[in-house]
Amino acid sequence: MNLYDPFARYYDADFRHFHDDIPFYREWARRTGDPILELMCGTGRVLAPLASAGYRLTGVDLSPAMLALAGERLAAEGLADRVTLIEADVRGVVLPENHFPLAFVAVNSFMHLTTIEDQLAALAAVRRALTRKGTLIIDLFNPDPQAITREDGRIQLERSYELDGRYVQKFVAIESDAAEQISHVTFIYDETAADGSVTRRTMQFTMRWLYRFELEHLLARAGFTLRAVYGNYDLEPYTSASPRLIAVASPRR
Repeated sequence: MNLYDPFARYYDADFRHFHDDIPFYREWARRTGDPILELMCGTGRVLAPLASAGYRLTGVDLSPAMLALAGERLAAEGLADRVTLIEADVRGVVLPENHFPLAFVAVNSFMHLTTIEDQLAALAAVRRALTRKGTLIIDLFNPDPQAITREDGRIQLERSYELDGRYVQKFVAIESDAAEQISHVTFIYDETAADGSVTRRTMQFTMRWLYRFELEHLLARAGFTLRAVYGNYDLEPYTSASPRLIAVASPRR
């Protein structure tokens, strides 16, 4: 079973109401046209509104459970014929070459690639799939060294919500290694049923953060030219205080 499969419904509940980046991707889609490629598409949070806007898309994800929820969402909204879902590892996915004028990896998903080899493999796959003048967007959080030093593994309640008639509490513990630029993340979901019984599910994974010029060098090594770096979804310039680190690049031919 894929690591993320048991947590697909929680992931969907965690992020289904996050819409901050949707206008951003709609504008890029307007500029480039379709078809559009989303790597690590999860449960279709971004795919659905772009398909609703009339674009044709391909979504790639490693988790069958995530893709199943994406398929259900698209079918419920009458959008299934506009989106192709592919179950594959982004490091080795086979896609039509020179096909997509726009590809993106949405909010922090690229950080699940924790080695340089993995990052380069994924970038090579997307570079082959992009058209000659295509656009790649990678959206990351902007690492704050001071905040990272405080990530010492303590457990904190992040949010609570109703899910399928049950009360869910999500706890998060993060322990970060500044030298390795790796965060060891634990998600704990306590799900309380109507009869008061509690089911606990625990998910552990690692993420690697990147800094601005590290990302530029990585893209260059993978055959991309960095076109712009933004600090938020309003395309404001990237600064040390920016909440996001958003890279826009094109294949170097």
